[in-house]
Amino acid sequence: MNLFIIADEWEPLIGLREFLETLGHKVEAFTDLPPFRSFTAFDAGFMYFHRTLNAELERGLVDYVHQGGRLIALHHGLASAKVHNPAWMELAGLHIEPRDAQCHPWRVISGVTHWLVNLCPGHYITTHFVEYDLSVRYTSSDTPSLPGMFPALELPHTEVFVNQHFTGGRTRTVLFGSMCRDPESGAMIMQDRGGWLRPAGAGVLIYLQPGHAPSDFAHAGFLQVLSNCLTWDGQS
Repeated sequence: MNLFIIADEWEPLIGLREFLETLGHKVEAFTDLPPFRSFTAFDAGFMYFHRTLNAELERGLVDYVHQGGRLIALHHGLASAKVHNPAWMELAGLHIEPRDAQCHPWRVISGVTHWLVNLCPGHYITTHFVEYDLSVRYTSSDTPSLPGMFPALELPHTEVFVNQHFTGGRTRTVLFGSMCRDPESGAMIMQDRGGWLRPAGAGVLIYLQPGHAPSDFAHAGFLQVLSNCLTWDGQS
């Protein structure tokens, strides 16, 4: 496949690019729109942009998806700086409250183990050749819910985002939950925000929350999930 990676932080992505090239994909890297002003020549792309997107890049990514592209946004791709990118947030169907909001404020928890919990065990992306590290007891944040045992990938010494607000109703497929231990209270935080996919126009946006630490991209299970995002037939 002909792939692109667009990012403003490259150290964590070295392992991802090497993995994709090992699989035989052609990978081009950008920090802005490519010289030909469009991503349409690519079969799929990865987005890892921490800062606010400039208006041209925001429109380029949104148009790529609507025109039939498959875009995988990783970690920072839906962090708090994107509140200044309304078209991007509308594409994702996401809202972020300020850090000082009274109800469900945006929060970043660093230096913790992130358990990426498979909430959609019948889906190709979450299951095809993915070897999970363990089973965890998880309660869905889609309340009311009862706890159950689910397979999970264990990603140590990384970063977790808490309180990403979904908008748009049931216009996405939730693939993964995120679970981590709150370093302040010791309580386990469980939210159905580890990964999802959302059709838009003729294409699809896939978001996966891991990716803060280079070690996330050294985890064989997570790399297989990323590969599955590319080979998924769009049906199941």
